Amino acid sequence: MTIAVAGATGLIGRHVVEVLAGPTGEPVVATYRSRRPFAAEGIQWVQCDFNDRAQASRAFAGCNTVVLCAGRVSTSAVLREEPVESVLDNLRIVTNALEAAARGDARHVVLVSSCTGYPPATELLEEEQYESGNPPGHWFGVGWMHRYLEKQLEWYVRTLGWLDSAIVLRPTLVYGPHDDFDPRTGHFLPSLVRRVVERTRPIRLAGDGTQTRNLIHARDLAAAVKAVCRPDERGFRAFNVATPDEVSVRSILEALLDADGFGDAEVELEGQNLGPAMLRVSGRRFMEATGWRPATSVQDGLTELLAWYRANRNVE
Repeated sequence: MTIAVAGATGLIGRHVVEVLAGPTGEPVVATYRSRRPFAAEGIQWVQCDFNDRAQASRAFAGCNTVVLCAGRVSTSAVLREEPVESVLDNLRIVTNALEAAARGDARHVVLVSSCTGYPPATELLEEEQYESGNPPGHWFGVGWMHRYLEKQLEWYVRTLGWLDSAIVLRPTLVYGPHDDFDPRTGHFLPSLVRRVVERTRPIRLAGDGTQTRNLIHARDLAAAVKAVCRPDERGFRAFNVATPDEVSVRSILEALLDADGFGDAEVELEGQNLGPAMLRVSGRRFMEATGWRPATSVQDGLTELLAWYRANRNVE
C-alpha cells in the first residue's frame, strides 16, 4: 500500500509524515506547494498546487490511500481580517484534491476536517449532531465549508462508488512544533507562545479568559490518522478526535508563563470573546473504534512548544 499525504509541510501534514515515515512503514508520497520539504526516511516528495486542477489530478498517481491535510487554516485572526477569502481558497484546494483522489488510483481517503462545523451548545456533542444547527458567529462560513467537503467525500463513496471507503476526522484545536506563529494568521495558542517568549508587555487576551478549548497535540492527531490509514471496512464514517479535558484560555496562558519563568508578566483582558465560550465534543467513538488515546498532556505539550519556538523562531 502506498499512502499519499497532501499538505505534508503544514502543521498536521508534517506530523503525519513523521509518524508514517521509516523503514518499516508503508511507502509515502508527500505533497508540498511552496514551503520546502524536510528530511524524512523513505518519502517521495511531489510539488503540487491544489488550486490547479490539472496538477491535482497527477498528485496521487499510484497511491492506494490518500490523507488530505492540505488547505489554508481559517483562524479567528484570518476570519476577522477577511471572512471569505480563506473559505473560498479551501473549497478550491480540497475539492480538487478530493476529486483527484476519487478519480485516480486511491480506494481509501482520510480527510482531516474540523469541529468548526458544530452548532453552539453547552452539552458534550456527538458526531450525529454535526449538522443539527448552524455553526456559530464568525465560524458560519468555515463551518459550512467543512460540512460541504465532508458531504462531497461521502457522495464519492456512498453514491458514486468512486472510493471504497473514507474516514473523516474532526480534531479539536491542534497545536505543536511547526505551527504558524504569525499573529496575523495563527491561532491564539502559538500567538501566546510568541508573546511569552518575546516578553511582550502587556499580553492581551481576547475575552475574559474563561472561554475553554480542547487542545490536541499534532503528534497525537498524526497517530489518530495512522490508526485509520488502512481501512478495516468499506463505507464512509466520521469521528471526532478530542482529548478528555477542556482548558480555559487563561489557564493556558498561566501554564505558559509558569513554564517559561515569566512570573512578572502583565495580562490585560479585552472583554470581547472572538469565538464561542466553549465547544465540547466527545471523542468516545473514535477511541472505542481504534483504541487511540492522546499521549501528550497539555502541560508537557506547552513546555515542548515553548522550547521548540525558542530554538526555531529565527529559522522557520
